[in-house]
Amino acid sequence: MNNPILVIGAGRSAFALLQYLNQFAEEASFRFSLADGDNSVLQLKSQTLANSDPILFSALGVGELISLIKGHRIVISLLPPDLHPLVGKACLACNAHLITASYESPAMREMANEIEEKGLVFMNECGLDPGIDHMSAMEIIDDIHSKGGIISKFHSYCGGLVADEDDDNPFKYKISWNPRNVVLAGKGTSRYLCNGQTALLPYHRLFSTAEDIVIKGWGEFEAYPNRDSMHYAKVYGLNEIRNLKRGTLRKKGFCKRWNVFVQLGMTNDDNLLEFHEGANYCDFLSVFLPEFSLEGEKALMEVVNDEQIVRDILQMGFSKENPEILHRKNGTPADFLLDLIVIKWRLNDTDKDMVVMVHQFEYIVNDVEYQTVASFGLKGINSSNTSMSQTVGLPLGIFAKMLFYNEIHQKGLVLPLFKNIYRPILKELANFGVHFQVDTQPLNRSLKLKS
Repeated sequence: MNNPILVIGAGRSAFALLQYLNQFAEEASFRFSLADGDNSVLQLKSQTLANSDPILFSALGVGELISLIKGHRIVISLLPPDLHPLVGKACLACNAHLITASYESPAMREMANEIEEKGLVFMNECGLDPGIDHMSAMEIIDDIHSKGGIISKFHSYCGGLVADEDDDNPFKYKISWNPRNVVLAGKGTSRYLCNGQTALLPYHRLFSTAEDIVIKGWGEFEAYPNRDSMHYAKVYGLNEIRNLKRGTLRKKGFCKRWNVFVQLGMTNDDNLLEFHEGANYCDFLSVFLPEFSLEGEKALMEVVNDEQIVRDILQMGFSKENPEILHRKNGTPADFLLDLIVIKWRLNDTDKDMVVMVHQFEYIVNDVEYQTVASFGLKGINSSNTSMSQTVGLPLGIFAKMLFYNEIHQKGLVLPLFKNIYRPILKELANFGVHFQVDTQPLNRSLKLKS
């Protein structure tokens, strides 16, 4: 195999990356490899990629991955995050660079010394969120610090949503990325920095305390904090920061409705349930509200205390009049809920998704306090060529091109936080519509810094 680039995984987020690599391969006169475990998906995707060679694989042990990766110089993994360390070990054995859009894991950090010793680059967090959020934030942070500024606040929010014109369900949401992550979003306790103190927001309160945010040109949203924002003070070099929060955007009304599932226990991924053949989601709901079978909607109303939200929940397939049939006999509550939202929140073929991101900064330069708000929004083309696919996949492709041309001088385990990495990626992303609108205003109060 003489193909320099291998993509492992041809799923939902691969479309834009594969189109980008196909064009790049045409221009640079090479072929790239596309590997997936689903032959029908592999053949469908490769049909439109004239410069690709499909590889079907069925096992994900290190040995099998070594056989897959051998002969390639650059590997882009779109596999689930927990499989990246296996891919990393195989890349080490094959002396191949690795690029992912997933968070840098402890298992990956254990390989850091060996990665650097071999002169390889393992780039993680190079997608949308994490990825574009890091790069766009660092561009502003580096600019403020270059002026001697001291940053007191940095809040950053991102959401993968459905475009307003295709927003036709009460949750105002459709699936454009890994649906399991949607179900499990926010699990654990969220940590962030508020007025110089650690703030903790446990999962059972997360969706009932959403913050309202208006993003110019894109509308009104609500946001909840991600699991751990605290360590990004060090990652971003914000030693002076007093307010630091990274979070997720949803459209207005989502959080109140999703909170019903959280409070009922439907997002639980630990306990196993088993149902008889032909059971439906009314039966599923009765597990969490035993009195539901006797009291009907009244039981749910006692918990929710909002008639509109109760109607919206029931119409998803929980009503006795029109119940959705369960698609499995056993699994965790989260598994059953996942099955339902994949059906009910599916992007139709012509539906467009939407990605929105916003950064909010407050900082002091020359004793004057400023506020900078930077935001971008992008709509997809259809259910295949989504904005999520573009914003996750294009940064991966652009960085692969930089590696191909030996433009990266960093070695080892890397995040896209360096000027020589984020500047060219952001510049090229602007050609695809990922362009931040930046507004900076003084806060009309002069401040004398305390020594």
